[in-house]
Amino acid sequence: MVAGGSFAGASEVSTAPVAPLAFRPAPAPIVEPIHAEPGPEVAEVVPIPNQDVTGLRFPSGLTISGGSKHRTILFTFDDGPSRRTTPRLLDMLDELGIKAVFFVKTESFGNGNPWEREHAAIVREIVRRGHTVGNHTETHRQLPLLRNAEIEAELAISERKIARTIGRMPRLIRPPGGALSERVQQLLGENGYTSVMWALYGGDLEVSTPEEVVRTFFRVLERRERETGDRGGILLMHDTKAHSLDAVPRLVDALQKRNCKLLAEGEELYDIVDDLGYFIPGHEPDQSLEERQEELRERARRACHTVALR
Repeated sequence: MVAGGSFAGASEVSTAPVAPLAFRPAPAPIVEPIHAEPGPEVAEVVPIPNQDVTGLRFPSGLTISGGSKHRTILFTFDDGPSRRTTPRLLDMLDELGIKAVFFVKTESFGNGNPWEREHAAIVREIVRRGHTVGNHTETHRQLPLLRNAEIEAELAISERKIARTIGRMPRLIRPPGGALSERVQQLLGENGYTSVMWALYGGDLEVSTPEEVVRTFFRVLERRERETGDRGGILLMHDTKAHSLDAVPRLVDALQKRNCKLLAEGEELYDIVDDLGYFIPGHEPDQSLEERQEELRERARRACHTVALR
């Protein structure tokens, strides 16, 4: 099953059949993808404010569906890095005080030609600013359509590129298109990965304006609450889309306005969290959601009071 699939856009959902474990193809000699991996190893040391930048503390073999009964929102961005958009997004997230998870497609960086080196530098900047990095494979092919040997080749080259760029091995992976099968889940677990799906999606691959992204996000959020009881979750966006970037501050502002109403009603507030552990029971960060709510309510009282006085 694809987590969040009933709410994601058509281009984010695979209809590939689930391959039974009994019919796993026999291992074949691993042939790496055709994309070159040129250039020397990175010598510089990357300053790492967040020591767990690749989610090494999480157990392998998990598949995180991304839903939450709490009003917790975690921003995640796929398909980057892009020199056109990702640096602007990083500045925007700094201004908003948000830490996100970036699932990088390693095809764009290998520390070889100047274009690849520029993208590798952006990945290091993602880490330097305290965000988490996950694997989105080398070529973005849907994994259930590949043989085991092809999947392991994808993982091998993307792991080396990430490790040589930021000095850490990836532990988190977002399967391209959210496409998974029992066979693929087992293989990813055997290779040390935790699969991170999503529950919320603004449709930024299907729509073309930030306003449409915000509207789609809230439609999905409200639909999930009606149908599953989830009031928050992991949010899928793409840092390669300019209109998706422009939607981020609009989303944050809309959630803050909703919090003013929820505060008056004594309800739980929307909390933009900074750690995937809030979606994995037993691996929550030291600060509990209850403690975060207390701080959030205090900030909301001041912010909502200021808005009311205008």
